[in-house]
Amino acid sequence: RPPAPRPPAHKAAEKTTRVRTVLNEKQLHTLRTCYAANPRPDALMKEQLVEMTGLSPRVIRVWFQNKRCKDKKKSILMKQLQQQQHSDKTSLQGLTGTPLVAGSPIRHESAVQGSAVEVQTYQPPWKALSEFALQNDLEQPAAFQQLVSFSESGSLGTSSGSDVTSLSSQLPDTPNSMVPSPAE
Repeated sequence: RPPAPRPPAHKAAEKTTRVRTVLNEKQLHTLRTCYAANPRPDALMKEQLVEMTGLSPRVIRVWFQNKRCKDKKKSILMKQLQQQQHSDKTSLQGLTGTPLVAGSPIRHESAVQGSAVEVQTYQPPWKALSEFALQNDLEQPAAFQQLVSFSESGSLGTSSGSDVTSLSSQLPDTPNSMVPSPAE
């Protein structure tokens, strides 16, 4: 009885590893130009590419295979995205909603009537205080009058430090560094 054949374990070690081919810009440009003209070149064209690029016929064949595969994947992905966008548009067409128009806080059951609302900028009171504190001594009387006129409630009408401190305690976003102590 002959001995059982041994599995060829040493063949895995003998397997040659291929070096990764790196194409330079000129070779890539030549291959891309040829691909744009014909993604499936014939044997004659492949021979001409071998001469022009200096690459082996195998490298050229594999490059064209890979390029066709990548382009096919891209076209499938684009079709899927277009179909998804088309289905999203058709699914949203059946939906109805309420148009968002700034108006009265009271809800009206009749048709929505859009009235223009003027949006004004808002400056927190603590910013006015900080600008007042940062101005020169020469400008302070005018700045103080501006600060007084800025206050609608009139709590800044007096110049005592306790009023400023009490006002800043009412403001939740006033930085502590902007609040003068009562001694100032």
